[in-house]
Amino acid sequence: MKKIISIGLTSLVLITNVFASAKVSSQSVLVDGKDTGVKGYNIADSNYFKLRDIAALLDEKDAEFNVSYDSDREAVIITSKSDYKKTENDLVPLKDSDSEVKSSTHKVFVNGVRHSFSVYTIDGYNYFQLRQLGKTIGFSVNFDEKNNSVQIDSKSIPGRSLVNNQVNVKIVDYVTDYEEKSLDILKDPLLDISKFLANIKNEVLATSEEGKLSGESTYVKSENIVEVLPTSAKYHGKLVYTPYIKIEQGDKSEVFPYEKGFEVAKTLTSKGFDSTSEFEISLGTKSKDHFVKYSSFKYK
Repeated sequence: MKKIISIGLTSLVLITNVFASAKVSSQSVLVDGKDTGVKGYNIADSNYFKLRDIAALLDEKDAEFNVSYDSDREAVIITSKSDYKKTENDLVPLKDSDSEVKSSTHKVFVNGVRHSFSVYTIDGYNYFQLRQLGKTIGFSVNFDEKNNSVQIDSKSIPGRSLVNNQVNVKIVDYVTDYEEKSLDILKDPLLDISKFLANIKNEVLATSEEGKLSGESTYVKSENIVEVLPTSAKYHGKLVYTPYIKIEQGDKSEVFPYEKGFEVAKTLTSKGFDSTSEFEISLGTKSKDHFVKYSSFKYK
């Protein structure tokens, strides 16, 4: 099996596979020919190293980069040519771990571009493939088999995509297919945007270059927007919309901006609707003078 060199960071993840334990790798990490003393974990015959350890090692060097976590987007944000602030948990010697080793996937943006990384999480930290990060951030990583070491060159080089021929796309339209659900105002008295988004079955992005692409939505609470990205990281582009709510009852309807989760009965009453009769509440956005619906619930 070809040896893969990897690297890690703390964040939220989507779990897919689980392994029993992780052993500290015997492989050394050298930066510009100097042994750093940093070790990683060997998982399934591949070596993985902490992202923040590598960021600390490259701080103030040509290929330095910063790392942060965007909780709204549940995404790791990596920015090259940016100072990294070291923490007390950086460069701490690793020990063998008997904790679960969980294979995971999550959003990672390098200089604003999303990439699909192989990720493991151990004891609350995530571990990424170092060669993948070197490729995307922009620094050289080489394996010295004779000396069982990984060698990092701190000179910055142009970053590249992990996928061949990554395509920038212009998104011109967005449509959804959602579940036709009926709710009970007594059993479901509260609504928030996460329920609307979870109710969407399929999302399709129409592009001017690549036709129709599958999409996925994320609500960014701090900005009160919804971002829709192509599901495949091969395509770089996004659609952004401001969320609105529409209430319909008989011939009456009203559209208003979504701000936060709300009590259904209280909201209807405040806007002059009858909460004891059938009505429909939808999530969407405003396009010129009309409402575009993306998800909806009927109350009976």
